[in-house]
Amino acid sequence: MTAAHLYPDFTLPLLFEGIEKKLEIKYSIPTGYNSDGFRDIDDQKWSNLLNSFGCQILNSISNDNFEAYLLSESSLFVYRDRVILKTCGTTRLLTCLSMLEQYARSVFDGEADVDYVLFTRRNYNYPEKQPSPHTSWDEELDILNSHFPRGSDYIIGDESGDHFHVFMNDYRGSEENVEEYCTLEVAMTNLSRESMSYFYNDDDFESEAQTLEESGINQFIPEKVDIDAKMFTPFGFSLNGIHEEDYYTMHITPQPECSYVSFETNRDMKDYNMDKITKKIIGTFKPENYTAVVIHSRHYNKSLPTNAFEIRNVSISPHFTLQFYAYDQKN
Repeated sequence: MTAAHLYPDFTLPLLFEGIEKKLEIKYSIPTGYNSDGFRDIDDQKWSNLLNSFGCQILNSISNDNFEAYLLSESSLFVYRDRVILKTCGTTRLLTCLSMLEQYARSVFDGEADVDYVLFTRRNYNYPEKQPSPHTSWDEELDILNSHFPRGSDYIIGDESGDHFHVFMNDYRGSEENVEEYCTLEVAMTNLSRESMSYFYNDDDFESEAQTLEESGINQFIPEKVDIDAKMFTPFGFSLNGIHEEDYYTMHITPQPECSYVSFETNRDMKDYNMDKITKKIIGTFKPENYTAVVIHSRHYNKSLPTNAFEIRNVSISPHFTLQFYAYDQKN
């Protein structure tokens, strides 16, 4: 890693809610269905959905398995049978549920049978700035339950500190066979000024590729991954990465008043040392506080983090287990 840029002194408004809301919905493929499902929906329709709750598409990349849209506020991943939306700032993410159901009916021959829905977020840094329906966890639950009755909800961790909100409704029977599933999410706050200095669009900025190399991000995203990265003006950085069925996503808010970095991947862990990667991410950005969350199918038998941190295990459905850890250097 080369020497960091001089830390810029911007006088623009600095506060931004980097904490993401994440919505993942997987639908059942109807018997005899041969089309591409959600992948048949064109970019204009996805733009309409995204614009309805406060963000827009900046760019997209794709492969044979899914599309990855880089957004003005985080990321959208579109597979044949599922949609993953991750948005930050003051987006009104959950207001898109009715439109998303309409899209599902339009591509699945009038059917919209859900396998599971998962909504998660860390505690907001600035909850008072969130618009409806995200002014509180209770309000978010109201809209989720109106669309997906009898879901389960959890608040994991110390509510006076960093904690994690989860809503899960798994419509599949407990004896039903399900595919292997695993996601790793690391969310970091109060990061070192030096590690954040790479994410300003100042005179030292040359390219996103240079930023990936100098900041150290390339150390934990494999070379074979196709990366779509964006440096914002005057600061901020986002990327999506895709390889086969795996996605990678990172979003960086560098200003010291509200510094935040998130990393997430659904990579198959059979050849991915999660302990090692988590330690490398933390070592690169040097946060004062971070949470690490792993959600995996209960029969998942690949390597899971066991040595990097103490784990709290929570069964969130007949098929999914969540593992959570929160670190605060003051504790």
